[in-house]
Formats: sequence, structure tokens, C-alpha cells
Amino acid sequence: MKKRIYITILFCLLFGMIISQKSFAKYIMQDTLQMSVYIDKTPPVINVVTNGEKESFSKTQTDIVKRTNDIIVNTNDNIKIKTNECYYNPLKPEFDGLDSNNFEGDKVITDEGYYKIIATDTSGNKTEIIILLDKSAPNITVRYFKKGEETAKLNTTEVRQVAAIKKNMAAEQIVAAKEETKEEQEDIDSQENLEVNMMSNDGIMLLSGDWYAGNEGEFRNALANCADVIHIRQSIDFSSPIYINYPVTIVPESSDNALRYGSGGNFIVVQNGGSLRLHAIVVDTNSSGVSRMTAINIQSGGTVTFVQSSIVDGGLGNTGILVNGGANLVLWSCEIVRCAYGINLQANGNLTFATQDGRCNNFWWNTNAVFIDNFYGTCNFNQNISMYDNTNGIVTGNISGNVNVSAGTYRNNYNGINAGGNINVSGGSYYSNTNGIYTNGSYTGKLTMTGGSIYSNSNSAIYQDKANDGGCTILGGSISGQVYLAKNDNYINTNASYPTFTVTPSNYFFKRKLVRTNSNEIANNEISKVTLTPKDSWYKYVDGEYIVLWTGGNVIARYKDFYGNILKQELKNGTIGTNYSITPPNIPGYDLIYTPSNANGTYTQNDIVVDFKYDLVNVAKVNFEDILSGVVSAKYWYNANSESFTGTGTDFTDGTIFENYGFYKVLVTNGVGLQKELTFSLNKDSLRR
Repeated sequence: MKKRIYITILFCLLFGMIISQKSFAKYIMQDTLQMSVYIDKTPPVINVVTNGEKESFSKTQTDIVKRTNDIIVNTNDNIKIKTNECYYNPLKPEFDGLDSNNFEGDKVITDEGYYKIIATDTSGNKTEIIILLDKSAPNITVRYFKKGEETAKLNTTEVRQVAAIKKNMAAEQIVAAKEETKEEQEDIDSQENLEVNMMSNDGIMLLSGDWYAGNEGEFRNALANCADVIHIRQSIDFSSPIYINYPVTIVPESSDNALRYGSGGNFIVVQNGGSLRLHAIVVDTNSSGVSRMTAINIQSGGTVTFVQSSIVDGGLGNTGILVNGGANLVLWSCEIVRCAYGINLQANGNLTFATQDGRCNNFWWNTNAVFIDNFYGTCNFNQNISMYDNTNGIVTGNISGNVNVSAGTYRNNYNGINAGGNINVSGGSYYSNTNGIYTNGSYTGKLTMTGGSIYSNSNSAIYQDKANDGGCTILGGSISGQVYLAKNDNYINTNASYPTFTVTPSNYFFKRKLVRTNSNEIANNEISKVTLTPKDSWYKYVDGEYIVLWTGGNVIARYKDFYGNILKQELKNGTIGTNYSITPPNIPGYDLIYTPSNANGTYTQNDIVVDFKYDLVNVAKVNFEDILSGVVSAKYWYNANSESFTGTGTDFTDGTIFENYGFYKVLVTNGVGLQKELTFSLNKDSLRR
């Protein structure tokens, strides 16, 4: 018995020694227990054969095995393979949730992607490797753009959302400021004649006279009870006019803040003694599509004040605000849009501009932003107002009063100012219009300019369409562009070439005596009327007036972009019958794409217009990618003259934009060492519209 116990103990010791070894062996103990023991701690071997060459992996690999050609995978084990598993993902080394495709013998792999191979022997030992088969070089694309046009532009439909955004922004500012006050008011709705000792953020004392309105009936009840403040819970559609004959303030309680009307005639009438103050409210007579309406009619003695980005959306057949004689309109912060007449100022009505928290007053998409007619009062445009995208900014008709413009921005209109009646300009900026200032020959008023800046207008800085003497007086300011006196063949051209005219603060006074003529008879007749002092190609009157005489022919060279905008303009003159030749200039950022047939010719009595066409220079945008193994290197070479490249190249990133004209070579290398080389050229013919 003791002998068997000793033998058993000895067997356990030997067995423990055996299983601690990382090897396989067969042990036979004879004359004891008569048994055989097999111990296997050796993992399987995974063989990867590429182009006949084999690489064996006897343990799990942390790095991905990369190949660029078809491969054969097989496995072996010192005892026996139980299973060979193969997982496949065509894009990335992630295999969770994927089904395996088990195999025996050789596994042929030809499709690109990631493969996870797991070999398991009968003892449960495993070897895992991940193989990337990437047979494709990186992808390179070269796309040509016009410089500055390689990014997406704002969609026109998005532009049309500006008005709606402004409405919501204006209302949201009030809602945030009044939230606490609203909660207090709800607590005392059941109590009558109780004053709330609390000042809201917009400076309005909320008293028992405050009313809330969510429909037309509630609003009219508030007016009938002479509410001090009417809170608009939501936009309200009105079926008949509103009459204001006492002081009232209207504020919104939500971003839905419009008062809408579409029944014709007048919408809001502020009568004698009435005072209306609008906080972030939209007055809308546009949405109905009905025309010949007036959104707000301010009658004598009435006053309307706009604050906190209120909006009048009038409709192109309608008047936004009519200011009658003796009425008052105060604009602290207002947008006036889409009206036939944004503001119509009459008799001795008062229009006052101010500012609020950095906000200014804007007029856009109107036919006439401010129309002043039959007027004998005084109107001062003395704040930083902005008038843009209108047909006319400020319009003066039959007036005997004073209209003074000392500030403001007038841009992207057909006429920044349409001056029929008297108007005095001492400041403001007038640019990107067709005409900076146009004087309307249908009226007898005068334009006097003592200051301001007029520049970059497509037709004329000043277009004087009046025949009356002294209709256009310029005593100062900055003018860049053409000053054109249209009547009686009066003309001044202020281009950099001949003749040149620069307005500086001095005593310049223009009359009909500014003559452009090829007739010596006419010229001599004009000269005989006054005593002249020659000054180069100008002739100076003794009283400070000027006369310009052309005795030759003119060639006007215009250098336009692809869309017809004038980039530069020059005037050349010479004796009629002699030859001229126009050499188009180099314009930075542009290529010359069209030379007209009359770039060379002969001077004639009539002006000759020579239009050259330019387009933005071309640029090349290079993109590259490698979906499977990624890009590890991207270099380019440049040669201005030929496809001969030297040196080690320069690193560049995906999406690089190349601007220099010449020849390029790019070389991109991916994560498995495959390379793609591409050569391309960039010049003015790389992209044609």
C-alpha cells in the first residue's frame, strides 16, 4: 500500500515538471500506472506566401502585415490545427460583428482590404495576424478653378432668408430681456388696478395698464382701453386699419412678432396727439401681395419712434411710412425693406435719425428708400444710416426746403442720391452704385457738394442731367470717376489719363461753359465770350470757372472682367485721321482672354470704345487620398518653364492650391509603399469658362 502511495506522489511531481515546460513530449511510466501524457503549449504557425516567398508567423503579431500582391495563407501545427478563421473588412481593421470564413489548406487572397487570420490548434493555442492587402497606389486629382472661386458661394435662396432672420433676431433680443418681467406679470393677472414696482430691461414700467394680445380682437380691446403697453404674444393678422390717438408702446413676447395687414389703404394711422413706439416689431404689408397700401401713415401732430431693430416690410407696390406735414418720425434702430417708397416725407414733416447700442438704420430692396417731395421743411441725414440694393437711395423732387446729407453709406443702388430738388452733400460714402449722385433734369433744384467721398461707381460719380446753369456746384469732397454733364454736350471725364480732373476743397464751379467739341467754330465762339488764361489743356476763366476743349478724337479703352464689370478704364486722344493702338495692361490677378478687333484703328470724330475682356487667373487644387493604407508622404516639384524637375521636392498637404503658372510634378506614397506620380501644367488656358 505504501509503495503505491509513493509511486503516486512521484508521478504527480513528474507531471508538474512536465507541464511547466514549453515543449511537447511523450512520457511513459512503466511498472507504475501504465499511462501516456501529451502536453502542447506551442501555438500554430501562419504562413503568408507572396510571389513564391514564404514568411511564417509563429506568434500573434501586434503590427499589421502589409502586402501589395495576391497572397496565399496556410497554417501548420506541431500536433494538429483545429480551425482556421478568416475575417474580412474591405475598409478598416475592425472585425467585431463580422462572420468568419473558415478554411482548410491554402487560402488565396486577392481582394484588397483587411483580413484577420486566427489559427487554433486542438490544444486551444492560437496565433492571430491582421493582413492588409493594398494593391492600389494613392489617388490624385487636379481640379482647376478661377482664383477665389474654389469655395462654394452663398446660395441665393439663403440670401432671401435675411429678412426673416432679422425679424427673429430682433424679437429674441426683447424676449430674453423681458422674461423675468413676464413671470411677475402672470402672478398678478387676477389682481386689478395693482401697480408692479419693477422696471423691465427695455426701460418700460409695467403697470396695470399693460395688456397682452394674441389676436386682432384682443389688440383692439387694448387700444379701446388706452393700454400704455401692448404685449404681442404672437403675430397678428389685421382685417381693417388701426388708429392710434394716444401714447402707446408695442413690444413682443415671442419671436413671432409681426403685425400683418393686406386689406388696402392705410394699415396703421397715427393721428394728432397719437404717439406710437415700436420695440422689435415687424410691420408687414408685403406678405399679402396687395399693393397701393401704406404701412404707417403719420398725420399732423402724430409721432412714431422705432427702437431695437424694428422692421417695416412694405411690399414693392406700397409705401412703408408716410410722414405728413407736422408729423414726426424718429428712427433709432429700424430696417425698411421692399417698399416702393420706404419713407415718403412731405410738407414740413420731421424725419430724425439716431443710433441705439451701435445699431443703425438700414434701407434695402426698395424702389426709393427715402422720397422727399412737396417739401418745405428741413431734413438732415446726419447718422450712420445704410442704403443698399435700392433703385434710388435718397430722392428729392419738388422741394423748397433744405435736405442736408452729412453722413451715411449709399452702395449697390442704381443711384445713391437722385437729386431733383435742392440737396446739399457735405459727407457720406457713395460707391458700387451705377451713379453715385444723379441730378434729375425733370426738376429745377440744385446739387451742392462740399464734402463726402464718391468712388467705384460703374457709370458716373456724378451724372448731371440738368440744363440749367449752376445746377451742379462742387466746392469740395473726394471724387473718383466720371463727372458727366449730360445737357448741351457738357462733359467732364475724370479718368487718370487725359483729361484729369480732381476735386479738392477749393472754389470749383461748373456751368454750361464746360464744352466737349471737335468743332473749332463752337470752341472759338465759346472762348470769345470770356477772357481765358491758358493752363495746359485746361482754360481758366478769371472768375474761377473752367472750360475744357477737345479738338481731336477720343478712344475709350475699357478693361472688363468676365461678367462685364469695368476693372480699369483709360482715355486716349489724338488728331482725327491718325492711327491709334491700344496695348492692354497687366492687371494683377487677371488674365487677358479677349482682344477686340478695334484695338488698332484710326481716330474719328465720334468716340471709339475698345472693350478688352479679362478673367480671374487660374489656380490648381490638388487632392489626394488612399482609403486603405493612408498617405505617408506627398511632395511636389515646380518648374516655370518645362517639365524638367530636380531636387527632393517639397512637402504639401491635401487640398493645396497652386497659383504660379508653370509645370508641376506631384508624388504621393501610401502606407504600403505604393506611389502615384502625376505631372500637370497651370496656365491661362487650363480653365476656360
